Amino acid sequence: MEVILCQQEEEWLDGQAGRAWGGWVFLLLPVSAAVTALLFGRGLGGWFRRRSQNWGRQQAAYWDLLRFGTGTLHAVVLAVALAWLLDIAGLDPRGSVVGTYVQRNALIVGFVMGFAIIPIIFTIAEDALSAVPEHLRSASLGCGATPWQTATRVIIPTAMSGLFSATMIGLGRAVGETMIVLMAAGNTAVMDWNVFNGFRTLSANLAVELPEAVKDSTHYRTLFFAALVLFAMTFVLNTVAEAVRQRFRKRAFEL
Repeated sequence: MEVILCQQEEEWLDGQAGRAWGGWVFLLLPVSAAVTALLFGRGLGGWFRRRSQNWGRQQAAYWDLLRFGTGTLHAVVLAVALAWLLDIAGLDPRGSVVGTYVQRNALIVGFVMGFAIIPIIFTIAEDALSAVPEHLRSASLGCGATPWQTATRVIIPTAMSGLFSATMIGLGRAVGETMIVLMAAGNTAVMDWNVFNGFRTLSANLAVELPEAVKDSTHYRTLFFAALVLFAMTFVLNTVAEAVRQRFRKRAFEL
């Protein structure tokens, strides 16, 4: 039974059987969730805050849970509807974003790198938010702002330079990672749009091929050129990030 299911999955991924709407649902679900969160936050958020001022905590929790369930259902229905329309239009993500399945693929790397990067970003971001002076919070709350308005309009803009630094440190950690990507991506020297296929980064390519390259050969010089490209990309990225961080810091001093 498992062999038959695996064969059917491989045939579907290769485009030999089935329709394309399942792949579109997989790709459109995060987009529909973001759109639903924006619509429900902007549309029902104000109404919910006005109506819930006289409610108890239990009633407000029930209505908030109902809103969450309704939003989840709306996101799923929206993703299915858009996938059905794209399927009718003859568009198929198989062969590009979704394709032949490999056990060690880019999607696995995304999950694993998330576990490696999120703690670093969370720790630095927490320190940046905790460093916001307490008198700014008290002044905002004393002027009649809600805790959410205080967080979005006072605390986050003040700590934006630290939050941006946390994001860039996490990005640099991901770009410079070698062994996690090498083991989880399958060490495949192929780069395409398929999230179920393996790949190899520049740093992993240097770690794998440089010990076996003949000194002063074309292969040896090509690897050093790849290292130079990686250094240049990192330098440019860090320079732009530092410029953006300084702008955020200047805005924070102007508050």
